Amino acid sequence: MKKLELLCVAILAILALSSCEKENLGKFNPKWKISKVYSESDGHYLKEQWLWNDDQLHQVEYYRKNGTVDQTCRYLYENDLLSRIEMDNQHSDFEYDGKKLTTIKTYYGDQLMETYSLSFEKQKLSHISIRKSAKSVSEKTPDILQLFSPGCESPFDLCRSVKGIKREHYDYSTAEIDFTWDGNNVKDMKMTINRPDSVQKLTFTYVYDENINPKKNFFSLLLDHVLLNDEPQTFFCSANNAVGIYVTDTYDIFSETYSFTYAYDYYKKYPTKIYSTSLDEETFMEKKELIYSYEYQY
Repeated sequence: MKKLELLCVAILAILALSSCEKENLGKFNPKWKISKVYSESDGHYLKEQWLWNDDQLHQVEYYRKNGTVDQTCRYLYENDLLSRIEMDNQHSDFEYDGKKLTTIKTYYGDQLMETYSLSFEKQKLSHISIRKSAKSVSEKTPDILQLFSPGCESPFDLCRSVKGIKREHYDYSTAEIDFTWDGNNVKDMKMTINRPDSVQKLTFTYVYDENINPKKNFFSLLLDHVLLNDEPQTFFCSANNAVGIYVTDTYDIFSETYSFTYAYDYYKKYPTKIYSTSLDEETFMEKKELIYSYEYQY
C-alpha cells in the first residue's frame, strides 16, 4: 500500500471522533493507554510501540518482523487539539471552528492532495464530502476504499479483484459518505464514490460487543500494519468493539455482500487478544485464529 493511502486512512479515522458525549475533536485520552501491539498471525512479534507525554500520545513506532523500526508517526498539537500528523514527506493539517473539527487537508510534500469537509448532527458526525485536488500519481494516489477500513483488508481485496469488473486503476474525483448511529456506535456507513468509469456504492454494517474499544478516537498513519491486515478495530468513533462487519459492494450491475466476524479476550472490559473467527464447514463449530494482542499502561 502506498504511503499516501496510509495517510488517508489515518485522516479519515480522525474524522469519526464524535459521539453523543461532548468530547473535543482531535483529542485521544483513553483511561487505559496502549503501550505495545503484537502481531500473532505470523508468529509473535512487536508491531507497534506507543510513546506518551503524560496523557498525550506523542508518537507511534512501527516495527518490521526483524525488530527494526519501519516508520514513525508523529503527532503535533495546539491548545490540546491535534493540529498536524506527519511522517516522512507527507502531512495532514486539521482546521477547527472553536473546538469543532471542520476540515482536514492532506499534503504530499507541498502539494495539496485532498480536502475533507465534515458535517454534524446532534454532536455526531453525519456526513463527509471528499474532493481530490491533485491528479492521480501512481505512488501518491490514495484508494478511497482504504479510507474507512472495517478493520480487515479482505473486503477491499474482494472489491478490487472481482472478475469482469473494469475499474480503471480505482481512481476517483469525489466521494460522499453518510453515517447512521445506534447509541454511541456507528451502525451503518454508506459511501458513494464517483469514479471515471462508473459510480461505486459501498455499505458497511457493524455489530458490536459491550466492551471498551481502546482505540476510540485514535488515528494512525500506518493502519495497514495493524488495522488493514486483519484487526477488527471497528469504526474509530464507536465506543465498543466489532464482532461482525458486513460489506456490500455495488458497482455497475455487480453487487455482493461479504461478512467478517471476530472474538476477543478481555481484562476489565478491555480487549487483550483479538481473534478472527470462521465456521468450520465439517464440524460447524467456530474456529478462532489469534491475530493481535495488546499491552497497556494504566
